[in-house]
Amino acid sequence: MIDDLRRLNHRPPTQILDFGDALRILAGRPKDEGGEKLWNVWPVLKRQFANKTDADLFERLALSREIRPDLGELTRLLEAAGEALADVWRGLESRLRQKGEYDRLTTVEWPLQSAFAYRQFLGVRVDASIAEALLEQISAEKYAAYRRVAEHLNRNPTGLNYWNVQQYLSDTDVAYLMDLDPGGQLQSAFEMAALASPFAEAFVSMMKAGRDGSIVRRALGGTNRLFPIFHVLGTISGRILVSDPYLQQLRRAYRGLITGEPHHRLIYLDYAQFEPGVLAGLSGDPGLIRAYNEGDLYSALAELLFDNAAQRPVAKRVFLAFSYGMTPDRIATMLAGDAPPGERTTYAAKITGFFEAFPELASFRARQNDALIADGYVASLFGNRRLRTNGGGPLSLKEQRWALNQPVQSTASLIFKEALNGIIAEFGVEPVVLPVHDAVLLQFPDDGDFERRAQCASEIMVERFTHRIPGVNAKIKAGNFTD
Repeated sequence: MIDDLRRLNHRPPTQILDFGDALRILAGRPKDEGGEKLWNVWPVLKRQFANKTDADLFERLALSREIRPDLGELTRLLEAAGEALADVWRGLESRLRQKGEYDRLTTVEWPLQSAFAYRQFLGVRVDASIAEALLEQISAEKYAAYRRVAEHLNRNPTGLNYWNVQQYLSDTDVAYLMDLDPGGQLQSAFEMAALASPFAEAFVSMMKAGRDGSIVRRALGGTNRLFPIFHVLGTISGRILVSDPYLQQLRRAYRGLITGEPHHRLIYLDYAQFEPGVLAGLSGDPGLIRAYNEGDLYSALAELLFDNAAQRPVAKRVFLAFSYGMTPDRIATMLAGDAPPGERTTYAAKITGFFEAFPELASFRARQNDALIADGYVASLFGNRRLRTNGGGPLSLKEQRWALNQPVQSTASLIFKEALNGIIAEFGVEPVVLPVHDAVLLQFPDDGDFERRAQCASEIMVERFTHRIPGVNAKIKAGNFTD
């Protein structure tokens, strides 16, 4: 719809009510557990038409699979569709209120979806003149990594990704990753293992270069804008995803591709240690709250494990992996690789010792497991339930992971979205360029008031965090997008 409006040079409506989002938040299931089928609005809408013929014809018209009829017939179909939509909404509203999801959808998700529809309409400005130079750098990196992966596997790695690589791991130095869930969990494990595993390092480099190349390549051809799609309910935890292209995933070395509008300057505001801060507040662990408020948890863990704060990105993955249920021994295996067993034992002992200072984490994890068994769902501080789909009985390992992951990440997404809505309420939609996980890229006029605006946006982010997680001092890092 947004692309069609752009071609017509017609600004999107200021309020968009996406019934697909309503179905998605009610479903409470990720894609790999059958959620996508439940999000499809067409079966729900078509059941409300007076007759199946009109329902099928309207669907084909809406999806541009049918030649538009004359004005009288089109008017009749639109009237029938309007009545059907009204009926659908009455049913959805009742279910949303019953499930406690109505307020989150209407006060957080839909307002933000309307704002990002406008950003999708405007596009994200890029410097196409540097795309070719960036692509040359990326291609060289990918080719070098591709060759290393091929040597390790003794096969052509074309087409391999985190979803299908496990079948080839038995003869590599990360064979111990063969039993992990493919996709996101495996990717995180690869990135931890890359510290000690030449194969993992090469594979991660190849994947990242391939992804960056596909993004930068979209900027070739002389245009100075990309028009990605913004999915405000992009994941089961409510994280915002940007696709086609995946600009959020562009590595810092190549983010210079994205620029502000003329006479504007970019500012990047990032919730530092976002998930540990949320976890500290939800668990109520006084030691973790104090450690978060007084220092940098990731840097402290990096110093402990590696005697090097520069390994903070690896320590971040270790912290989150342990927090969401991975054992110290499993993490230590990834960090040590082929090192002598004593090194793995040392890593495991250090990880165990680090987290023993925060005993309420284990208690919080147990409470979430109990809640999932008793209630059949877990949620954020404000809606966004994830439902259990495997019936009763003991939780599977996967369910134990998301019993904690869902409330932490969905609360983080809630805070971030409320902060974005607050920034938009203060400055309008134009300054918000791109959400990037727990951070946002903003642009303000490059004038004497720039610093005040940036500070105000930062204060809004702090206030929204404090509103949901009192007692934990939010940390906002302000800087350049490429730093």
